[in-house]
Amino acid sequence: MEDFIDQISKYFETVPLWPFFLFGFVGLVAIAVEIVNRKRREEAIENFRNTIETELATMYPKHIRWPENVNQYLCSRLPEMQHNFEVLRVFIPQKQLLSYNTAWNKYCDFCRTITDETCAASEQSTNTSSGAGKTTSADENDPKKVFHKLVSDLLEFTRN
Repeated sequence: MEDFIDQISKYFETVPLWPFFLFGFVGLVAIAVEIVNRKRREEAIENFRNTIETELATMYPKHIRWPENVNQYLCSRLPEMQHNFEVLRVFIPQKQLLSYNTAWNKYCDFCRTITDETCAASEQSTNTSSGAGKTTSADENDPKKVFHKLVSDLLEFTRN
């Protein structure tokens, strides 16, 4: 065993140490970059969630009221949400990127196509139908439930 230790110590006496220092420095830089990226990811998630919670406070997670001119209301909030979506997209794993983009596109399409008439027709149909006769297709056509599902799908990507 003593010969083995002696051999190793002679190796370090003859070999230049700069590659070991360089490797250590690269390791420290990699750790620092990882820490910064984790912090940026947490901030992107927080900003995305905060934007949804503040911009859509009356509509999500608990529906309080459906605004007048819902199309304009939702479309006016899209630019801020789009910015936060783009920032967060950088931190989404590649295998989830397609579903993240799809969820965002569905949300944007919903915001652009929803109208007050659609909401009124949905409310009228739920008021005229009885609670026991409701089917899942009626739930799928309810704009409030569709909206809630779309936003929930988006927020699913902010879970750690």
